[in-house]
Amino acid sequence: MSDTSKDPADKRIERVPSDRSEQQLREAIAREMKQKRRVRSVYSKYMAAGIGVCFGGLLVLGLAMPLRPMYSAAEKRKLTERPEIHTASVWDGSYFTELSTWFSDTFPCRETLLNGEAAMERLYGLRGEEIYGNSDTHADVIPTAAGLAPTIDLNGPGDTQDDSGLATASELPGTAGSSGDANAGGAETFETHADGTLVLPDAPEAANLTGETAGNIYVTNNAGYEIYYFNQEGTTAYASMINTVRKLLPEDVTLYDMMVPNSFGVELPADVQEALGSSNMRLGFQYTESMIDPGVHMVNVFDTLVDHKDEYIYFHTDHHWTQLGAYYAYRKFCEAKGYAPHELTDFKTEQAPGFYGTFYFATNRAQALKDHPDTIEAWIPNGQNDMQYVDKNGQQLNGHVINDATVMNAGNKYNCFILGDNPFTEIHNPEITDGSAIVLVKESYGNCFVPWLVDHYQDVYVVDYRYYKDNLLDFIKEHNVRDVLFLNNEAAVSKSASTKMLGMFGK
Repeated sequence: MSDTSKDPADKRIERVPSDRSEQQLREAIAREMKQKRRVRSVYSKYMAAGIGVCFGGLLVLGLAMPLRPMYSAAEKRKLTERPEIHTASVWDGSYFTELSTWFSDTFPCRETLLNGEAAMERLYGLRGEEIYGNSDTHADVIPTAAGLAPTIDLNGPGDTQDDSGLATASELPGTAGSSGDANAGGAETFETHADGTLVLPDAPEAANLTGETAGNIYVTNNAGYEIYYFNQEGTTAYASMINTVRKLLPEDVTLYDMMVPNSFGVELPADVQEALGSSNMRLGFQYTESMIDPGVHMVNVFDTLVDHKDEYIYFHTDHHWTQLGAYYAYRKFCEAKGYAPHELTDFKTEQAPGFYGTFYFATNRAQALKDHPDTIEAWIPNGQNDMQYVDKNGQQLNGHVINDATVMNAGNKYNCFILGDNPFTEIHNPEITDGSAIVLVKESYGNCFVPWLVDHYQDVYVVDYRYYKDNLLDFIKEHNVRDVLFLNNEAAVSKSASTKMLGMFGK
């Protein structure tokens, strides 16, 4: 039986020549082990010093106020502001929570660090289909029938806000006394005044509706898709808003409404949508349209986009459609308007590769999206490419309808179209002198649609409802506008967005 309790030094002794005494060997081994401990000690000290320098450097960097970013061009949002100290917030602890959020959100070199984090996550292994976001989101059941959504009294009982909405609750689809069987579809309960009138919330501040957001994102086949969830309350609010605007506009003004589906509803098969727990977007759109006044000219682009779903009509790393997708929608608008649409070959084009959009950043720079960046393709209007606009600071500036995206950073290339989201933009085509004018009410989906309108109107006015502060009804009357087009993607069919849009007509 072998002796497993020998000292390591004894084992070494067995391997050395026999002419050296045991004592000499032990002393040599002791010196060798002491030297190794000394080396390890020095190494540990250097390691500790190096780590201390790194953390100290990060601390100094973190405290370097001038280096802290205030805006993320990649994420297209204003970063968290440093909170002010108040006794109440310090006492309840909220100040320290806000301070921690500010410290991490505005850390110097945050983009480099986030890219490094994403690179580390990609070492976890191969990934297939994934869902990013709040997995607890649920959809309302789409009702099978509904009556027309009621118009909203901007000066109803108890209303102290010009841009809040009031309507008779009993007239709303899905409530007692309404026509149709919408209530069987699972409509939500509405808050009402004591006199039975519906309360819609005050229009949120612009800050609550600015920027680009994405909900649950499904990534497959190197593309992102924002999952669609039908919302009864938001749908009713949107239809009521459109019906109310129709009532407020002069009779000689033609009102068009174009609801644009996102890539999820157009490009993914119905069985995949169902498996993800989403709503059927086509049915959701049909239900919404069923509540809108026949006096509104609906421009249905759903089927048209489905017919072209194998083309590059939606970005893969971003939630927007491409200008090619907007072109097919423009042809449907021309059909409703009675115009002869122009062909793509009638325009000069520009391209800018290397675009990463909201899906890419919302998924923490998913590798599948990083490896397949988008390309911006833009068609330049023939009649006029100059425009004037008012930015979010109220400055009146000059710009272009189509801008050079090759000089823009990877996350901002969609700003190629009318320089992004500004409160007000106007384009005047000198080649048309018939006095024709249109107001386009939009969010960012409308940006790449604008160029297609330029060659059909003398005056094109573009209003982003999230930022516009003036009375749009007065503007329409003063400028003798005869066409008004609401163009919104499905995410804007919501109570908050509808309230904000309606607020422009009641100030």
